[in-house]
Amino acid sequence: MFTEIYSSTIVGLNACTVSVETDVGPGLPCFEMSGFLANEVKEAKERVKIAIKNSDFKIKPQRIIINLSPADLRKTGTGFDLPVAVGILTANEYIHSSILKETIFVGELSLDGKVNPVRGCLVSAIEARKNGFKTIVVPAANKKECMCIDGIRIVGVSDLRETVAFLNGGKDPGEGEEPVADNATEKVKESIDYSDIKGQMSAKLATVIAVAGMHNILYIGPPGCGKSMMSKRIPTIMPGLTKNEELELTKIYSVSGKLSPEDGLVKQRPFRSPSHTVSKSALLGGGSNPSPGEITLASKGVLFLDELTQFNSSVIEALRQPLEDKKIMISRVKYAVDYPADFMLAAAMNPCKCGYYPDRKKCSCDAADIHRYIGKLSKPIIDRFDLCIYMEQIKFSDMFGDKVERALDSDTMKKDVLKAVEVQAERFKNSSINFNSEMNHNQIKKYCKTDAKAEKMIEMIFEKENLTARGIDKILKTARTIADMDGHEMINERDIAQASMFRVNLEGGAWGG
Repeated sequence: MFTEIYSSTIVGLNACTVSVETDVGPGLPCFEMSGFLANEVKEAKERVKIAIKNSDFKIKPQRIIINLSPADLRKTGTGFDLPVAVGILTANEYIHSSILKETIFVGELSLDGKVNPVRGCLVSAIEARKNGFKTIVVPAANKKECMCIDGIRIVGVSDLRETVAFLNGGKDPGEGEEPVADNATEKVKESIDYSDIKGQMSAKLATVIAVAGMHNILYIGPPGCGKSMMSKRIPTIMPGLTKNEELELTKIYSVSGKLSPEDGLVKQRPFRSPSHTVSKSALLGGGSNPSPGEITLASKGVLFLDELTQFNSSVIEALRQPLEDKKIMISRVKYAVDYPADFMLAAAMNPCKCGYYPDRKKCSCDAADIHRYIGKLSKPIIDRFDLCIYMEQIKFSDMFGDKVERALDSDTMKKDVLKAVEVQAERFKNSSINFNSEMNHNQIKKYCKTDAKAEKMIEMIFEKENLTARGIDKILKTARTIADMDGHEMINERDIAQASMFRVNLEGGAWGG
């Protein structure tokens, strides 16, 4: 007997519908699967046989042939267990259902028949709706992430017996459950705040500007001055996510398998901080079964690289194209996928090997040592930072003196950020970008109008600092954000001066801020 069940496989951040064809009949007992299968898909036949037996369904010895079509599309993941089992049970007349042709099945089976969660159920639901399917059956643990998709029925099942009962006319296993408000629960805000950092007003100002326009920022300073603390608090002043951004982020984390059963839509901007031992593949994504890397997981949020000069040079250089194109194309012999790379880069580093330059009382590095240390970063990478800020060592009086002032907190800083974000939202409402940092050269010419004094200052900076064209564009974008925060349309001399102040001349070792 022949049956056809539908499932899906993940390709990049999207899903493709797969037809699971099953034929059972007399002959020498066997269980064969075909259709360009990855190893974990081939292993499904062992899990499925035992899961069917332990779910109390009696299958007589027979010849079972499974084909996953189209045959030229590589099938990966463990989500084919459930549709294969449903196909076999339907062919053996345990299932009599009229909805099989309009249903997608995704799920992994345990040996006892339980349906385990799998990656990418959200994108499978989106693909199913797009192709006109009315129902998608997913593991119960994945149901919540799919509930944000309208126009398709989401059925969560816990085991194989429950699946069969539902298909034979039983009630939806989740019927009667109370709906989750807004399909997601926002995580409790971490108890970190910029008020924890005393002093460092210039660094806090640079951070506000960076977040307001989603500019890349580099913190430079001696050990213990608060570079990492400054970076890790960036999420506390970032604007909230739009609904489209929440859905895009949830797709990424669903495909990556990083959503827990209680998670719905991702509600907070991500903050990713990989170790300096991270490989290029882990940063960019890919692998034998392609999955998003740290850059893609940081989309709409922050990628923080602490001790930047300790990263492998090939890893650092791999950031150049994603920072420019806002996407990553992973090309291999068997596949080619695109991943988003729309993130804000924050990095921290010491000014020299010992960490204390230019304080000659503490620093013992000579000029050659300093240039060698800084030389680990190429000019093209340095050019990708919109802001560079030197953070000085905190003084004892800043922390414990009699005149210690109340430190600037996250709520106050966020107000300035939101003011600039609102201006940018209005400016770019008819374009595909959201922040000043994303402007191309034509948009810079359109939106970064300067007065006469500001124009003269730009020319002077260009000649004096020997900047590249990209460097000038970075200054203009940053100046545009500063002007937005101050509430004026025309970029003035002060905006340009402040934007250029936050670009440290790394090559010359002229630390300042």
